[in-house]
Amino acid sequence: MRFAHIADTHLGYRQYNLDEREEDFYRAFEEAVEVIIEEKLDFVLHSGDLFDEPRPPIKALVRVKEILERLKSHGIPFIGIAGNHDILMRKGAVPPQKVFSNIELLTPRKPYIVYKGMFIAGLPYFSKIHRNNMKDMLEKLSEKANDYDKSILLLHQGIDKYFNLDFELKIQDLPDNFNYYALGHIHKRVIDTLPSGAVAVYPGSTEIWRMDELGEFKKHGKGFFIVDTDDFSVQEVNFKGIRPFLNFEVSGIEEVKDIVREAENVRVKPVIKVEVGNNDFNEVYRSLLIELKEKALYLDIKRKIEKNIQNEDVRGEKIDIYSMMRESFEGSEEEKNFCLEIYKAIAREGAEAGTNIAESYFNR
Repeated sequence: MRFAHIADTHLGYRQYNLDEREEDFYRAFEEAVEVIIEEKLDFVLHSGDLFDEPRPPIKALVRVKEILERLKSHGIPFIGIAGNHDILMRKGAVPPQKVFSNIELLTPRKPYIVYKGMFIAGLPYFSKIHRNNMKDMLEKLSEKANDYDKSILLLHQGIDKYFNLDFELKIQDLPDNFNYYALGHIHKRVIDTLPSGAVAVYPGSTEIWRMDELGEFKKHGKGFFIVDTDDFSVQEVNFKGIRPFLNFEVSGIEEVKDIVREAENVRVKPVIKVEVGNNDFNEVYRSLLIELKEKALYLDIKRKIEKNIQNEDVRGEKIDIYSMMRESFEGSEEEKNFCLEIYKAIAREGAEAGTNIAESYFNR
């Protein structure tokens, strides 16, 4: 059998508050489905963040309904888990995937299915404060996987080996008896062979969700993977329709023409980010606005901040705000994780989300 492994589609995301960018995310998902149908794949695995928010817009729900019906008409099942963007941080909350009868959603209450003799298990996103609960569930799923020749585990987590700044699981937390680890949450592409011989894979996001993904996109593209269950070998599928993102650093007015030339040579209006040196900022800014106003879908012009380094031997380090906060907290590791999760929830979704995490924690 062959299946599609896709993740982090973030449907409904209205980047820069633009209709066109919201549509780009739908288009990427639809392009994936076209390939899946054309390749006559046996099933689809989605590793979380199908939607960009737990209360997606009606348009996103309608588009997903249409896409799922196309897959169903070709006899292709869709199996998935909820990511952190799909889950409202509230006790008893239901992810939007539950609306669709065509999605086989794996949950803590129903964490696995058997499809054509293959054991497919999965758990939704777990925050750090519930790591021990997740490890207990993984242990039980591992025991069940022993009864099958081939098995797959879906997770939507940051794992220290691949994302060491703010991870929920350590690589040794993964059970070692699955053949394929279908991972989501990290937007870069990862294909890693584990000591057990199994394959751990992040397909990455299907669109450019943030500007800092641009470097990764230029190296590895955006898309999904096709996996053959005979040996769990992985084949990349790269989307052809990703909107161009152009990133420039300029120091003077003479470089504006080069930016305009590149903007004119792309098939659709690009997203353009320009950092301008301090010396000619006002002149360059005016020129860029005039020249690119009709050529860019979205234009971001900023003054380049010059670093004032007195001593060439000084080496700057990236500031990790979470590490700094962790060091300032007193208490156990679990209590520190609890405080960080509340901080992140409030920063992302507001005070109510932090309250919901606290209630969930103390009502365990």
